Amino acid sequence: MNLREWTPWIAATVSVAALVHLGTLYELPRRIEARVLTRMGPPNTMRFAKRPDETSRGVVRPSPDLLYSACPFDLSKGPLKITARVPHSTYWSVSAFDAATNNFFVRDDQQIAGDSIEIIALRPGMALPPLDAAPVRVILFAPTDKGLFLIRLLINDEKNLPALDALRRQASCETVPSLPTSH
Repeated sequence: MNLREWTPWIAATVSVAALVHLGTLYELPRRIEARVLTRMGPPNTMRFAKRPDETSRGVVRPSPDLLYSACPFDLSKGPLKITARVPHSTYWSVSAFDAATNNFFVRDDQQIAGDSIEIIALRPGMALPPLDAAPVRVILFAPTDKGLFLIRLLINDEKNLPALDALRRQASCETVPSLPTSH
């Protein structure tokens, strides 16, 4: 066979390989995230994980020095409000991940002036919910309806563990009604 006879086969093989490659890059992270979110239970509720040990895998490569709290979200039900106390005596952070596991938001204790934070997550086109006075508020637009907020809190000293655990359990996430939109 000469090259001319092989050209259609080579083109077909390259096309199939490109489609499989692009499909894997696009679809695989979404399927993994959907599976993780489904295992976590109903969305828009804060979950407080037990302290990680060698068997923990709820978070990829969890650290035994961190306490994790998570809120799987679904913005198709409306805007989401996340509230949390922020300690400034140890490391604390909140991160948000979209349906494809892309990180689209991060704040840590060094970036927050007050002792608490309120985050309002919306999709583009959603109306803001009625807002009260909050010491630190962040309004962000999520790139997908579903995803995950993850709060990490460093256990800086074992004697502080009970107080840090009690502080993190004050965090919440909930769907909030939005203002009606005018047409």
